This record gives sequence, C-alpha cells and structure tokens, in this order.
Amino acid sequence: MKRYNPTEIEKKWQDKWEADGTYVTDLSDTTRPKYYSLSMLPGITGAGIHIGHGRTFQFADIKARLKRQQGYNTYHPIGWDSFGLPVENYAIKVGKTPRVAHDEAKAHFIAQLKRLGFSYDWSKEISTADPEYYKWTQWIFTQLYKHDLAYQKEQPQWWCDTDNTVLANEQVEGGKCWRCGNPVTKRNLKQWFFRITAYADEILEATDDLDWTEMVKTMQKNWIGRSVGAEVEFAVSGQDATITVFTTRPDTLFGASYVALAPEHPLVSRLVNADTRAKVESYIQAAQKKSDVERQENKDKTGVFTGSYAINPVNGQKVPIWVADYILGGYGTGAIMAVPAHDERDYEFAKKYDLPIIQVVAEYEELSEGPGAVRTDVEQIERPVVDAIITRADGKYLLQIEGDDHVHFVGGGVEPEDKSLEDALRREVREETGYVNIASIRQVSPIIARNGYRHTKNKNQKTWGAFYEVMLADDTQIESEIESGKHTVEWVDKGEVEKRIKWEHHLFGWRAYLSGQKDEFSTKEGVLVNSGAFDGVPTSEAREQIVAWLEQQGLGRSKTTYKMRDWLISRQRYWGAPIPMVHVDGFEPIAVADECLPVILPEVENFKPTGGNTSVLAQVDDWVRVWVDVETGKTVPITEPKPAGDNWHEGRRETDTLDGYACSSWYFLRYLDPHNDAEAWNPERIGHWMPVDYYNGADHAVAHLLYSRFWMRFFYKLGLVPTPEPFKRMMYNAYIMAPDGQKMSKSKGNVIDPMEIMDSGYGADALRVYEMFIAPYDMDAPWDPRGVPGTYRFLNRVWNLVQEFVIANTSPSSARAHSSLTSPPEMSRERSAETSALRERSTASVGGDDVSADPSLSDPSSSTDSSELLRLTHLTIKKVTRDIEDEKFNTAVAAMMEMVNGLYKLKETHGMQATETWQFALESLLQILAPFAPHITEELWQELGHSDTIHVNHWPKWDEKYLVSDVMTIIVQVNGKLRSRLELPADADKEMIEQRALDDEKVRAYLDARTPKKVIYVPGKLVNIVV
Repeated sequence: MKRYNPTEIEKKWQDKWEADGTYVTDLSDTTRPKYYSLSMLPGITGAGIHIGHGRTFQFADIKARLKRQQGYNTYHPIGWDSFGLPVENYAIKVGKTPRVAHDEAKAHFIAQLKRLGFSYDWSKEISTADPEYYKWTQWIFTQLYKHDLAYQKEQPQWWCDTDNTVLANEQVEGGKCWRCGNPVTKRNLKQWFFRITAYADEILEATDDLDWTEMVKTMQKNWIGRSVGAEVEFAVSGQDATITVFTTRPDTLFGASYVALAPEHPLVSRLVNADTRAKVESYIQAAQKKSDVERQENKDKTGVFTGSYAINPVNGQKVPIWVADYILGGYGTGAIMAVPAHDERDYEFAKKYDLPIIQVVAEYEELSEGPGAVRTDVEQIERPVVDAIITRADGKYLLQIEGDDHVHFVGGGVEPEDKSLEDALRREVREETGYVNIASIRQVSPIIARNGYRHTKNKNQKTWGAFYEVMLADDTQIESEIESGKHTVEWVDKGEVEKRIKWEHHLFGWRAYLSGQKDEFSTKEGVLVNSGAFDGVPTSEAREQIVAWLEQQGLGRSKTTYKMRDWLISRQRYWGAPIPMVHVDGFEPIAVADECLPVILPEVENFKPTGGNTSVLAQVDDWVRVWVDVETGKTVPITEPKPAGDNWHEGRRETDTLDGYACSSWYFLRYLDPHNDAEAWNPERIGHWMPVDYYNGADHAVAHLLYSRFWMRFFYKLGLVPTPEPFKRMMYNAYIMAPDGQKMSKSKGNVIDPMEIMDSGYGADALRVYEMFIAPYDMDAPWDPRGVPGTYRFLNRVWNLVQEFVIANTSPSSARAHSSLTSPPEMSRERSAETSALRERSTASVGGDDVSADPSLSDPSSSTDSSELLRLTHLTIKKVTRDIEDEKFNTAVAAMMEMVNGLYKLKETHGMQATETWQFALESLLQILAPFAPHITEELWQELGHSDTIHVNHWPKWDEKYLVSDVMTIIVQVNGKLRSRLELPADADKEMIEQRALDDEKVRAYLDARTPKKVIYVPGKLVNIVV
C-alpha cells in the first residue's frame, strides 16, 4: 500500500494548480453566482508570516474553497500592503533601500503562502507600492480634496520619537506608538487630514445592521463615540471673554460649581493675576512633561486656581476657574463645567480643594405596588418635601404611626411661606409632634424623588427631598396633630427603627443616615432638584428645555460631538505614496491634475528620517520644485523650461507621504480591476462583484475598517460603487498564542515559522487542519506542539482508508464485483445520477478494464453496513457544510475526525468493500475535507479514478432521509448513576425500553435482587431506575 508522503504530493499539486490556472477567476463571467472572499491585505515585514498569520489567511481560503466547490464563480485574490513603517524600518535595519528590502521580503512571503496551498488568484496580484496602484490612491486623494474632505491644518499632533513621524489617534494605544511600543508626545505641526467625521453619523447608524463580529461593531461604535449635548458659554467675570464647554448633561448646569481648563487652553494666560501667575505657569510646565494617558489615569487629580471666575449662565452664580491637567486640550473644547455631585472625577477634585458639591439630580421611583401605589382615579400633585429623623439626648428616635402599614418618620411638603428648608423642617416638626426646641439640623441623605399615593390626602404625590437629622434641645411640646387624632408618635431605641419602618423610601433615608453617605448622588436619569424653575422636571425633558432656554438667551446651542477625530493622513517618512499636492505662495494648496499622476516616489540614497517636521523628500530639490498651472493642477519638472501662460508658477510639492492606511483602504476595489490603466476600476464590474462577501482579519478592528467604510461611502455618493458598505460579512478572528501564552512576536523570540513545520515532514495539510481545529475562530489559543502530529495521524488514516478501498477495488474479486455496481435503491435519484456519473469516470482507471457488464456481484445495497455508512456520510456532509457556513471551523474538523473513526469501525466490522456506497462515502469525505487539506484530497481524488480537480464544482449534498436512524441509544442509570447503554429499535415503546433496561445484565448486577421503587423514562434518552 502506498504511503502518505506530503513532501512528494504537495509541491506536485501546487505546480499543477498554477499551470492549469485552477484558481484563476474570470471576473467578466456573470453567468454564475459570485463569491468574493478576502483576508485583510498582508503587510510586508522582514520576518515573513508566522503560524498565526497562516491561520488568519486560512479562514477566507476555506470559505472560498467551499463556494468554488459548490459551483460559485469564486474570487480569492492576493496583494501586499507595501508602504509604511514596517518596510522602512526593516530596510534601515538591513542597510538596503526600502524597494529592495520590500521585494526581497515579498519573495519570502510568496514562497510561504504558496507552500501553504492557499487558493489565491496570483494572476491579479497587486502591491500598494507599485506606481500603477498608488496612482489611483493619489487620484482618490485629489477627489477627496475637491469635495472638501481632505484639508490641511496646524495643531498639536501625536509624535513618535522612535519612528520620527506623526501618528493618528487610532495609532496611539495607551499613550504609546502602536508600532514600536514607545511613549509618544505632542508636537505642533501642519498636517493633512481626511474629514471622516463628516460621515460619522451615517457610519454609526449603519453599524448595527452589519453582519460583522459583534466585538468589532462595538469597538467601532465606541471609537466613533457620538455624544449629543450642548455647547454652553460661560462669561468670564470682569473680562470680555467667554469659555465654551461641551456637555452631554446640560440638565446638570445648576450643579456646576467650578470650571476647569486644560493647561494648554489659550485663555489661561489671560485669566491669571499677579498672585496666581507663578503657580499656574509652574503647573503648566509640569503638565507638559506628562503624557495624555498619565494625565487622565492619575488617580490624584491636581489643579491650580487661576484667580478668575466665570458666570454660570443659568443662575448667574460666580464659579472659580481652575486649570487641571486631567482636562485635555485636544478633546472637546479643552474646558469643562464641573458638576461634582454627579461626576466621580469632578467629585474627587472638589473634595480635595474644598469646592461646593451641589446635588441637582435625584433618583426617581414611581410606586406600582402596595398601599402607596400610584392610582389613576385621584389628583396628581408635585412638591418638594422634607423628612425629619428626630432624635434626642437619650439616643431614641421618634416614629409617626398612622396604622400598621404607615409607620414612618415625620415629614411633609415645603410650603410657599417657608423661607428655607430649615424653616419647613421646624414647621413640620412643630405641627406634627408639638416639639418646638430644636438644637441642630443636618442633612443626612441625598435628595430622592418618588411618586406615590398619599392616603391622608387621597392624592398621588410626586415629591423630592432629603432626610435630616433633627436633634431636640429638650422635651418641650405644644398642641399638635397628635391631639387631633391624625396620628400617634412613639420613641423607640435605635435598633428598633429599621424593624418598625414600613415606608421603603424612609428605610433608604435611615440607612443613608446610619452609613453617613449623604454624598452618594446618582449619575443616572431622575428628576431635577436645586434647579430653580426646573425642579421636579425629568432629566430627559430638562435637557431639551434648558438647551432651548440657552439658545433663546444666546448662551448656548445644541451640539453633537464625536470621540473620533478626523483622520490624520500625512507622515514625515520616505516610504509612502507622495501626497499629490503642490504649494504656491498666495494660493491654496493645488491638487495635481489627473493626467500628471502618479507623482512618482523618487529614489533617494539616504531615506532615514531626520526627526524634523518634514520627510527626507524635502531635500530632493529637483523633485520638490515644479512648474504648476494654478488653474488646472498640471505640473512640469523645474528642470524643464517654464510653460507659457500667466497661470504657471513655481511651486513646491508636498513632502509628507500618505499613511499606509490610505493605500489599504480601497484595495478590495482594485483587486477587481487590477490591470486597468484608464480608471481605478470599472464601475460595471464593481457593480457585479461588490460588496466583498466574506472578509476577515485579526487586527485593525477600528482604524482600517473605519477608513474603508469612509472611503466606500464617499465612492457611493459619487456613484462609483453599488453599496455604501465594503464588506457583507466581516469576521474578526482571535490569535494563536505562543506556547507560553504570549502573543507571538519576533522581539520575544516566540514566533513559529510555518516553513519549519512543513519541512519537518508533516506538510501543509496537517498544519492547516490543526490551525482550524485548535479553537473556535474568536478564541485565542496557545500553540500546542503536539497538535500537528495529531492532525497528521488523522490525514494518514484518511489516506490509508482510500488506499485500502483502491486495493479492494482492483483485486480479482473486485473485478467481478464491478459488473453490477449500481446506486443503492434507497438513494435519491439526484444522488444516484451523480454517483453513476462519478462511477463512469472511475471504472476505466480504478478497475483497469471496463467490467460494468459482469452480472456476478449482488446489489451493494444488501451489504450490512450500507445504511450505517450512508447515515454517517450524510450526517457529516450536513454538519461540515453548516459549520463552514457558520464559521465553526474547529467543529467541522471534529466532525470529519468522527466520520473517519466511524469508517474504521465499519471496516473492522464488515471489511472494506468495493461498493458504490463505500466509494460515495470516501469521495464525500475527500470533498468536505478539501477546503482544509487541499493537497492530500486532490491526490486521493485522482486515486479514486478522477481526472478533474476536486476543487471546482465538487461538493456533496446530504439527503435528510438518511439522517434518521433505525436505532437509538438509551442510557440506563441506577439511582442517577450511569450503569449501561442499550441499542434499541428507534420505534421501541416505553414498556419495551423499561423491560430491556431491567433485564440488562449490568443493571441487574447493580440492582442486586432489590425491587425498584420507581422507573423513570425520558423519551429517546434515558431510563433511571430508583431502588
């Protein structure tokens, strides 16, 4: 029997697939359903790919292979994310130019990917660093500029001193550069941006409807970070200046007790005075030495008073203006109104510097049960209230009693004649208890609000108020409501209070009193308090009302802001696509004309970054200086004579290059028309192929995907693409971790090269199968060195099964058996026709001579293993098909392993038989295994007599009628413990099943002659005998 030798067969089939163009797609074919499967564009690095990359690429490959086998016109292209820091830094390291270093690294990448057997269409390979490609990236830039979506401005930007370039917000992670991991700083630079925020709303609103991994959608929504609120103007007292703050909670304006500015806010220098200047300037210098992350994460909030005050626009109160480094100048307006009662950060700051803490939102409860439940048949009133926890020197507390269900503290509404809350408390205590001499009053709970039925008034009463400790000075009493019989009072010990109180919100007040946590204010929705005319208004309504009032007064306006910032697109590095803009004194930046694109990146000897504010391109004088027509954007090298005409001026090319993300934000469109010199893509072809049906990757859940969505929506508005979203299904897969559980990294020395595994004799297929089997796609999994040997053994078992069948099929007895090979009569007509066609192709090569006329073999359907074999095969076809469609790749592999185990059991029981059913089973196994292990399945497909490739138009179908079993397995328990298993007819009734369970020898041994007390039968699953 031939042995399985991956080294021998894999190279053979890779060469043949390439020679035959097996995976080349005719993009002009619209007669078949299309399927466009894609992994994120591989980035070129010197290290090549490791096994984690291989796993990422394999998901899209398996989806493509499935659809190709199902008859779809499937496209699975390949290309290279060639520009950017990884290549340039690698070139510096090896002492070569970026182009040479890139091309050498790419050759290694190609060798790795081809060895892994991915079904790429290599005839349409692209590279973002080829002028034929970045010509169109530059063209897209000019279109964005013409539509006011690309612009230049000066402001503080993230700067990486290690990589000597600016970084976008998305490229700063935890205050560090995403590439090198070193801390970043801020530098004031003039940079190019894409106005991605112009599409923020529509991108955000479309996100929930995407068929993408939920984690990715959540990350995108959080990164966009839409906040709906208001911009509020705080006038500076005594100066002609205002401070603009953005807040999502304008309903809390009455609680703003100070304003805080970022140290870099431009107004700070105007707000200091002679007494505060030195302290403020020293504080600002210290803040400049901290990263933004340090400033925000520092638990010890610090600040300094400027000496100036702002006017709260809603109540006219003066509030101090502070400088605090936890406010960042690059976010929002660089200023906040601080509401310490309802913001933890502001609260900590206020406590530290003894600033006022004013509650303006009260938690609200509407009673729906019990005697206090809101009624629909009585009047509704609203008013503030006060509640008194009355105590005296002996430590007892006073309760008011109005029946068994109404035991509570003394309290009541604030009346118009009350000049203060203290006046209201004194009046309520006097009226309801007669006590008149009060030593002290202090608030002991936050204000709470509720709406409930008040039985003494026969009204629904919406109230808001706090609890106060009222300490009596003595026992002096006057006549009160007690004498009128409205209620009674009782002094009780402290330990009895909670047992006696019947009103839930009074229990809340008591517990707040005991805990001493009167400042535990709500950050949730509620009703306004301490807010003048807005008291009692639900916060959701108050926001709109207060913003409307601010707009009427010219003191504010509604505003929507985003956490996401416009996309910083320029880089001070050499290796990137030149930005196609020219600068001429006295003119706005000029976009290079279409006919002058591409602006070619010039070759330079010294491409290393200098650390300055420009790239090394600024030193290439003959490239930088050009003649430019300021009307049309046409350019001519400065070395040529100046063209005639008044519109021609000397200009300077933009010397920054484009962020690599720009080139990788649209490659999925260029893939569909990679050799088109006249346009970026043919809209008609894009109309057929877009969107991408399946897209996956293990990085860039925010940056790349958001940028691609932004560009796609821009193209959609121009009518260049058929849909605003680029990817129909996006799967974000997890990582394969190193054996030590860490993420694979060359710097850590824990990277595993797939070449090492393949060259050790296991081949690509065993590696591919293990990478799918290791874990669900969305779960990180550590690499297990024992995994590939295990999947190699599995493939070897598949190999041996087919070899045994071929031997059985070519033996002398098999030659006679071939005479009447027909499809089992119980197989569907469709399956029979398909299998007969397969057999027509196989008899000439597998059996040698055409022996189909020999009548001596009995019908294979009479074989004892036929029904079991068909059921096992159809079950596995269904399972694997559904699992690949649902991206359950690991369970698909497990199902095929189970099928192979089942085939071996049938072979051991009945022997390998040269029957149609066995051939159908083995062919089906190879077909469903082919997406995972393309080389071995192609080889064995040929061994079974086929001359075409298994990878095109060969996917088996399952028939539901074969999925119904003639037998069922019943578990038998004794007192809940497993004691036996029974194989019984599927139609066995309850009486038969219970009797067979009682008669089972293993069960009788455990019963030990004891009479069962009860027999419990769970239909189709188990029998539990209780003794």
